[in-house]
Amino acid sequence: MADSLSSIAKIRVREAYKSFRQANGNEVEAIKGLSFTVAANEYVAIVGPTGAGKSVLLDCILGLKSLDEGSIQINGREVAHYAQVNKGRITRIFQEDRLLPWLSATDNVALGLQIQGVAVQERRERAAQWLEAVGLSNFCNAFPSELSGGMRQRVNIARAFAPNPEVILLDEAFSALDEITAARLRGEFRDLAHQQRMTFLIVTHSIEEAIFLAGRILVFGAPARLVREITVPVNAAADRLKVDQIRDEVRAAIADGVRTK
Repeated sequence: MADSLSSIAKIRVREAYKSFRQANGNEVEAIKGLSFTVAANEYVAIVGPTGAGKSVLLDCILGLKSLDEGSIQINGREVAHYAQVNKGRITRIFQEDRLLPWLSATDNVALGLQIQGVAVQERRERAAQWLEAVGLSNFCNAFPSELSGGMRQRVNIARAFAPNPEVILLDEAFSALDEITAARLRGEFRDLAHQQRMTFLIVTHSIEEAIFLAGRILVFGAPARLVREITVPVNAAADRLKVDQIRDEVRAAIADGVRTK
């Protein structure tokens, strides 16, 4: 399936390799011969063992780190070039909200728009619109210290959507929240992504979260390499038997990846 999507890929990773040298001089592989594609408007989840290079991959997709070998393209352009000429068109939501404590919710949401050079009045208006979209219209002037963890992550989600990105990357975005809050925010994020016809790539340790949010799950081994690709049927999250079946398949694939390094 990955190859069939390559001609229309929003994201294309091809034979990617990335290693790091530790302080003791040992070289550690983070990404090893990784290839996959994500089509426009597709929702893809990445799961795998700890240390599988998943967050390193997101750094490379953002252009924050360079590959040793291989390539990553967005819309057919190498990520370094794409990021340079398309500021704010790829955004990332972390596990921690990473809000600036001295800025209000509005100003935090407007940060990406400021980087894009949007005028002050317009960026504040757009920030207010997105805060309303995530249910925080009454907290536009609140500072992060005045908000709960779930509310701060809502601000984080609004900040990710405000620059009108083509791609959103989620890096364990809901794992720091209690399950009730996380479930609610997953649903809100999915609804917003559908409304905006968004492409997103999510890294998560939660198989259930991957099933709920994604239409396709990529199972990584460690170092990052594609072990298995699993399609998630529409509305599978509402079918307990289907969830159990997919979860068992993902767990088996992760175990295979650990055994075959």
